[in-house]
Amino acid sequence: MSKTGTRRTTIMNRRAGQHAQLKYWVKRVGLGAVILGGVIGGFIYASSSGYFDQVEGRIVRSVHAQMVESGFKVQNVVVEGRENANLQTLKYIVDIQKGQSIFEPDIDAIQERVQHVTWVKSAIVERHLPDTIAVRLEERQPMALWQHQGKLSIIDTEGQVLSDGNLGRFKHLMILVGEEAPKQAKDLVSMIMVEPDLKSRVESAKWIGGRRWDLYLKNGVSVKLPEDDLGQAVRRLASAQGEAKLMDRKIQSIDLRDPMRIVVQTEPGAVEEYQASYHPQKNI
Repeated sequence: MSKTGTRRTTIMNRRAGQHAQLKYWVKRVGLGAVILGGVIGGFIYASSSGYFDQVEGRIVRSVHAQMVESGFKVQNVVVEGRENANLQTLKYIVDIQKGQSIFEPDIDAIQERVQHVTWVKSAIVERHLPDTIAVRLEERQPMALWQHQGKLSIIDTEGQVLSDGNLGRFKHLMILVGEEAPKQAKDLVSMIMVEPDLKSRVESAKWIGGRRWDLYLKNGVSVKLPEDDLGQAVRRLASAQGEAKLMDRKIQSIDLRDPMRIVVQTEPGAVEEYQASYHPQKNI
C-alpha cells in the first residue's frame, strides 16, 4: 500500500473518531439539558402552585405547636399608658389570641399599626417570655377644643385633631376658634394654664387676622391681646386681676395691645384707662 493511501486511511480514521466523540458529547449535553430543563420546569411549577409556601407553612405551624407545648404561649396581653385611646380599637388592631405561640405575633407590624391610632403618639410592643405580650403607649395630650365649620373637636398640643366624639369629659378645656388656631395655640394655652385667675375665667380664644388672639371670658368680657410680647400681656392681665379684680368688674372689654396701658370699655362708646400700679420695670 502506498504512503498516500496510508495517510488517507489515517485521516479518515481520525475524523471518524472525532465524529464519534462529537456525537457522544452531543448526547451527553442534550441529556443534561433535558434534565436541567426538567428541574427548572419542576421548580417553576412548584413555585407557581404554592408548593413551597405550603411546605414552609407546615414547618412554621409545627414549630409554633412545639412552642405552645413547651409553655411559650400567650396568656396575657398587657396595655400600659392607655387613657383616651379606644380599648376595642386597640384589641382589634393588636389581634392576638390567647393560647397561640408567643413567637407567632409579628410585634413590629403590631407596633406600626398601633402607632396609627389617633390618640397614640408612640407605642412599644414587646414579648415578655414565656407568656406575655406588653403594649406600652404614650398618648397625645388633649389641649383644647377647636370649633371649626360648626363642629367641635379635641386637639393636642401639636394641633392635631384627636376626636370629635364623646367630648363631654373635655368640656373644661378652652375653645379655640379660627382656621389656624390649633397650630398657634400652644404658647397661649400654656401661659393661661399657669395663671389660676385666668385659667378659671377664660372660656374661648379666637385667632384674629392670622396675627394675634382675642380671649372671651365666661362672664362675657372680651380681652384683646397684642401680636408681640404675649407672655407679658397675659401677666399684666393676671396682675390687674390680682390688684383690682379687673375681670370681675362690669365691663365689656379689656384691650392689652398697648404695652404701656390697659384700656377698658365699660359701656358702649365709653372707655377708661386702667392704671393701677403697673410700671414697665415691674415686668408684669
